[in-house]
Amino acid sequence: MDRNALVPVMAVAIVNGIFSPWVLMVFLFYPVWYPAWAPPLSQIVYMASALILSTMTIMLAGVPAALYERWSAQPRSVVVSSIWLAGTVLLTLPALPNVMRALSGG
Repeated sequence: MDRNALVPVMAVAIVNGIFSPWVLMVFLFYPVWYPAWAPPLSQIVYMASALILSTMTIMLAGVPAALYERWSAQPRSVVVSSIWLAGTVLLTLPALPNVMRALSGG
């Protein structure tokens, strides 16, 4: 698959990582995953939480695309990318109210 096809997927996943309501859950569990040698500053922990959530979004959204690629006789790259993007957008829907709040300045 073309690397440029993944740019929208990564952009949407980053938005999900930053604005998702689930980032609070990942943040609260930082004693489980955050390394002891790193300074536990809230800004660093938050950004690491957003990165974890972004990565999980890309991984979960890629499952339907991988299944299509595996089960299709002749998988097309455009279809795989579209499925992956649709899955990423679907996982990002809970973050939209926070995105709209941030864009409105309130």
